[in-house]
Amino acid sequence: MEIRHLFFDLDHTLWHFEKNSEICIKQIYEHHRAIFPKEIGFETFFQKFSTINSAMWNQLDLSLITHEYLRTFRFQKVLQALNIEIDESFSLELNKMLLDLLPHQHHLMDDAFDTLEVLAQRGYKMNIISNGYQDIQIKKMKSGGIYHFFDQIITNDIAGARKPEKAIFDFALYKANADVTSSIMIGDNLIADIEGAKNAGLRTIYFNPENDGNDTENISELKYLLEIL
Repeated sequence: MEIRHLFFDLDHTLWHFEKNSEICIKQIYEHHRAIFPKEIGFETFFQKFSTINSAMWNQLDLSLITHEYLRTFRFQKVLQALNIEIDESFSLELNKMLLDLLPHQHHLMDDAFDTLEVLAQRGYKMNIISNGYQDIQIKKMKSGGIYHFFDQIITNDIAGARKPEKAIFDFALYKANADVTSSIMIGDNLIADIEGAKNAGLRTIYFNPENDGNDTENISELKYLLEIL
């Protein structure tokens, strides 16, 4: 059956999480400069944040930790790795600052806007499936200027499930009034997006910017979707 419904991941797929988070982490670093020893510059702090944050999200995808745990201890673990001790309440304070700043950033992945615009012109029904929270993800999409492209925004808090659980994909298909045979999932995470969608019966396209692959199951640039779909 012809593909009519496209389901996209948001962070790292359309919305440039690394670039946007770097801006926010720099503001956090500068605001709390006094807690950092002179030898620890921003680049060191951001690199450590990126590594630990990514590892914790992978643990979350595997159900090894909860979202609450990530939010509570993310910054404590980052700073501990730099030999800076902070308590749980300050870790939460830093996390709140990040979540306050992050949704207002606007940087998208290369070709994201132009690709979505052409897909919309071609008549595809487009939706988001994200493990983020509804209010924050909507703010990100509005900041990035892509909110209007999407019919349904399915997040873990409204679906009662998170990727890679089958339930969130089933819920998204139901909300979009879509059938698995006419739908495809596009995302950057092999576990949450690709494995999860396949287990729910969807076809998938793996967005992998680090690879030069360009075929029906693996793209390195979003613009290649226009050749595949």
